[in-house]
Amino acid sequence: MSLAVAALARVVAMGAALAAYYAAIPLLFPDDGGGANIGAGLIVFGALVLISFGWAFVDGAARDLSGAIIIWAIVAAAFSVGWLLVRAVIEADASTSASELIRHDLGGVPFTLGLVLVPAVVGAVVGGALRPAGSSH
Repeated sequence: MSLAVAALARVVAMGAALAAYYAAIPLLFPDDGGGANIGAGLIVFGALVLISFGWAFVDGAARDLSGAIIIWAIVAAAFSVGWLLVRAVIEADASTSASELIRHDLGGVPFTLGLVLVPAVVGAVVGGALRPAGSSH
C-alpha cells in the first residue's frame, strides 16, 4: 500500500471515529447548563493520543520507520486542518460565519497536529524497536 493511500485510510478512519463521537456527545453529555464540557474535550484528546500511538505502533512494526513517520505526518496535518474546516462549517450560524470561526480557531491547529503526530512518532519508534530481529522491513 502506498504511503498516500495508507495516510488517507487513517485520516478517513479517524474522521469517522470523530464524527461518531460528535454524534454521541448529546447522548453522553447532555447540555444542561450551556457551558463548556471539559470532560468531553479531554476524552477526544485522549482518544486521539491513544489511536495515534496504537496505530503508529502497528505501522512501525509492519514497515520501515521513515515510512511510518511520513504516513503519520500526513495524517496529523490533514486531520488537524480537516477538523478545523469541518467544525467551522458545522458550527457556523447567523451570528458567526465559517471564515470567522476558522480565523478564531486557527491557532489550535498546531495543538491538534501535536496530539496526533507526537504519540504517533513515539508509537512508530517503539513498534519498530520491538519488531522481531529477522524482519525484513
